[in-house]
Amino acid sequence: AETERPGPVGPGTVGAVDAVSLAWAERFARALAPLRPDGAGGGERPTRVSAPLPQSARLLDKLGLARATPASLMARWADAADDAEALGGRAWAVLGAGPRGPVGVDLVAEGPHLLIEGPTGSGRTELLRAVVASLAAAERPDRLGIILLDGRDTVGKGGGGHGDGLRICTDVPHVTTHLTANDPVRMREFAQSLSAELKRRSELLGRSGFVEWHTQRAVSGRIVPQRTPNAASQGAGLGGGSTGGAADIEAPPSTTLRLRPGAAARQRAEATPPLPRLVVVVDDLDALASPALGSPGRPAAGSVMRALEAVAREGERLGVHLVAAAGPGGRTAESEPARLSTVRITLDPPGSGTDEPAPGRGRLKGADGRLTPFQGGRVTGRIPRTATLRPTVVPLEWQRMGDPPARRPVRELGNGPTDLALLASALERAARQLSPSGGAPAGGA
Repeated sequence: AETERPGPVGPGTVGAVDAVSLAWAERFARALAPLRPDGAGGGERPTRVSAPLPQSARLLDKLGLARATPASLMARWADAADDAEALGGRAWAVLGAGPRGPVGVDLVAEGPHLLIEGPTGSGRTELLRAVVASLAAAERPDRLGIILLDGRDTVGKGGGGHGDGLRICTDVPHVTTHLTANDPVRMREFAQSLSAELKRRSELLGRSGFVEWHTQRAVSGRIVPQRTPNAASQGAGLGGGSTGGAADIEAPPSTTLRLRPGAAARQRAEATPPLPRLVVVVDDLDALASPALGSPGRPAAGSVMRALEAVAREGERLGVHLVAAAGPGGRTAESEPARLSTVRITLDPPGSGTDEPAPGRGRLKGADGRLTPFQGGRVTGRIPRTATLRPTVVPLEWQRMGDPPARRPVRELGNGPTDLALLASALERAARQLSPSGGAPAGGA
């Protein structure tokens, strides 16, 4: 027998290896192909692997709020308040699951307006509900207001979640108004109120934009007026002083000080209540652009459309955003709300097979023209059964080796509140804990 030599095996030593077939080696190599090293060198971010879209998605999971609590929502609102790039309020809308994680739209940076197009049954209303829920989760109610408008005059008559339109979102504390297009008197009042709000904002902002106006308020709130050297020497007997207050206070020959008009205007601005962002959410814009004969709201549909067109034209400067859903083509495509929408979503027709994705499958087209496929997050579903979330063991072909772990079909609880109801309750409790001044929670430091 060959004598054992200490240390590593030297050259020329014959060794036996476990032989594998060529097919096994190919399967193993393809299974390793999606993997990436943990932390790329040179400060580069690791490449995110694209995954197939799920057949359905839960919005609360995509929001990171599987257990929505007032504390988690207030932490998000505090982060938005500390964001220097979100002066005036955030308007983040999460749509659902994409190939590389959650897909969302920033109406401030990418908007100002969003148009959702899709045939009947494609999930337009559910996607609008998801937009309302995610907007509320991203910003506090005193910095973001939401107005709901159902273009159909049959909303609420059929009962159930599908026939309630946007009405089931009214429990969200951010929602200030909900209108159904079946009452001409209320529709005209709505159009007048919306037009008056646009006029009020225009007069308040003047020539400034929404962000610029809030920037000026933030700066003026940090400025402490200082006395001029003359006033300081007269009042305190000091020979010197800061000259920083010369821009705000004028010292005439007499001992009387009077504020310049600019400083007085700033004081009036500080007394003005905060101006929140406003998002107008419209379902079935077609019913307003082309109302059916005999529709109860037909006489007043024109006035509502004119108010929405004003929002589309002037909303970006005034901090007012429009999110509308409509069918493809028709007269709606020629309206200003459709033409001036920089961000668009196209939903696919509903499928009839068991393997077809749930309603809400579509593509997001940003202002840069890039298309992002996604599966809309459902918010009117119920808490899934935890037993259905356990991974299962199934055979996989090499083409699917990089897919996420397979899971059993998620079955929802047959009773209990919906995800939207749970989120609305947590939002309401979080809003009640905010102090009147909009700072820390009541009773906090």
